[in-house]
Amino acid sequence: MAAMRCRKSGRIRGEIKVLIITGTGRSGTETLTRLFGGYHEFRVNYILDKYFLKEDPLSNPFDTIEKRIMVILDLHQGIDRDTFVDSSNLYIHFIDAVYILNPSAQFILAVRNGRDFVRSAISRKWHEKNTFGSIPQRDNPYFNRWDKMNPLQKNAWIWDYRNRKALKGLSIVPERQKLIVKIEDINSHETINSLEAFSGISIGERELADKRWNANPSFDFPPKEEWTDNQNSEFDEIAGEMMRFFGYD
Repeated sequence: MAAMRCRKSGRIRGEIKVLIITGTGRSGTETLTRLFGGYHEFRVNYILDKYFLKEDPLSNPFDTIEKRIMVILDLHQGIDRDTFVDSSNLYIHFIDAVYILNPSAQFILAVRNGRDFVRSAISRKWHEKNTFGSIPQRDNPYFNRWDKMNPLQKNAWIWDYRNRKALKGLSIVPERQKLIVKIEDINSHETINSLEAFSGISIGERELADKRWNANPSFDFPPKEEWTDNQNSEFDEIAGEMMRFFGYD
């Protein structure tokens, strides 16, 4: 089978096998995939339809490692495990399964300032979604608060929850096989060099990193520099700890 690699750039030069790029959404995963010349959301609609959209959003349909492994076996049917590069926000739920099935797999977690994420997500009305991963499950501390939370608070929760989910999955992955990348740094030569060194993939079209990522045509919410003290407090109550972990605050 021909290697599933670059459509525009990214020459496989090392021992790279499976490289997975994931994040919260609105965090630059597609930009990173273009740099590596891989897939973005490989068969994602199939996985969404089969495993996500028909499930009870208030319960975890992937609560055992066996279930998570089943999804990845289904998703990765027929891939070339020596050259497969893919990005999808759904991988936050399956990092441990990918690693168990592919012990040499590498992972990149793309992160973005949570306040910028909230602004983008509000414009896309993510707080109105009633799907697994977008609302608290019954055992989550925010479950009983959800209906009284405003759009800022709900999207702050989504950002915090999804990053926590990803970090939990990454906890079993050896340090040499995982990398956290701030999308705000993606156009720096230092970051591009670190991506090449980590992945073993030569990035041929570095100028792709200079293009605007996750640019909305319009916003329904002010930029973070114009937030009120109350808005910042509402955000910090939910996501402040995670912001500090990533070095944003």
